[in-house]
Amino acid sequence: MPAKVMLLTVGLGVGGTETHIVELASRLDPSRFTVTVCSLKTGGIMAQELHKRGIRVLSLGGFGKLDARIIVKLFTLLRAERPDVVQAFLFWANIAARACGRILRAFPVISSYHDEIVSEGWLVRWVDRLTLNWTDRIVCCSGAVVRSVVSRVGGKAEHCTVIPFGVDINQFVPAAATTRRELGLHDGGKVIGTVCRLVEPKKGLTILLRAMAKLAEQDGHPPCQLLIVGDGPARQELELLREQLGLSSWIVFAGSRRDIPRVLPALDAFVLPSLYEGFGIAILEAMAAAKPVIATSVGGIPEFVLPGETGLLVEPRNVTALADAINWLLKHPQQARTMGEKGRDRAREQYRISEVVRQHEHVYTTCLAQVS
Repeated sequence: MPAKVMLLTVGLGVGGTETHIVELASRLDPSRFTVTVCSLKTGGIMAQELHKRGIRVLSLGGFGKLDARIIVKLFTLLRAERPDVVQAFLFWANIAARACGRILRAFPVISSYHDEIVSEGWLVRWVDRLTLNWTDRIVCCSGAVVRSVVSRVGGKAEHCTVIPFGVDINQFVPAAATTRRELGLHDGGKVIGTVCRLVEPKKGLTILLRAMAKLAEQDGHPPCQLLIVGDGPARQELELLREQLGLSSWIVFAGSRRDIPRVLPALDAFVLPSLYEGFGIAILEAMAAAKPVIATSVGGIPEFVLPGETGLLVEPRNVTALADAINWLLKHPQQARTMGEKGRDRAREQYRISEVVRQHEHVYTTCLAQVS
């Protein structure tokens, strides 16, 4: 009889972790595992995607971070569902799963960390540290995240398993590309772009816009357009900065899209200048689309972006270095193409989604064997 796996998350909006959950839930071996995805908040776009793929989705309808009713709802649900293993994603889901697991003692709890621990306050870290022993296994998306969990939360490295994000490279087919006009871009000319949730200062988008302004200094306009795909709380301030820099016709905000494999072929290079990053699934998708990458040397990014081979790495917050890297790639199109091709090869060989799923299955079976 297949083991019952519950994947617990905070919400199911658009994001790297949510994309990962969709791929994981829909690819686990159905002969070994039956999957339920549960969100603490109400639904979201990714809930619709899971439904389309035939995955059972439950929503607890929570409001905000301090909705204490959610713990009661989750406790009641877990007692009724009786899962064999629960894997939680993101802080509040981790804490809720640990608390319920501690009381019920009926299933192993796996906590997931997909970002470096940087910005949270002391209370959040204290709660994380206090409850960490109530988890049976910790899954981290990179070695950098393991080091962060060990140093900031007090976890033990031997208690952590590194499982990176993965990608289905067959989804990234240039023939399926969208048109520039559809994206709001000019016809002709070079285009760089990024795909991320618009959250500042984390994603370094202010630095990217200022790098575009620096590139415009010589000729009065930048040598490329910039396409920003995604939405989030920083969008209004970024659009205002675009106006202040006089780059309204050169920077396009395309909003949130679910057809990223169709968007990436429009780019000559992909840029993500994050100030901190656990992994960067959008970078991996760009590599799968054979795009050269410009990123910052933070977190888990240097673990899979090879500088000079699959892209360029610059220090965070450095406007000049970022502008220089963009300018270099645009002026060396053959080298840029070679980087993109090597990036695609690396994504295919090292980060296949099928292998990522297999590693999760191994964690589940290991945890189940320890409690049987």
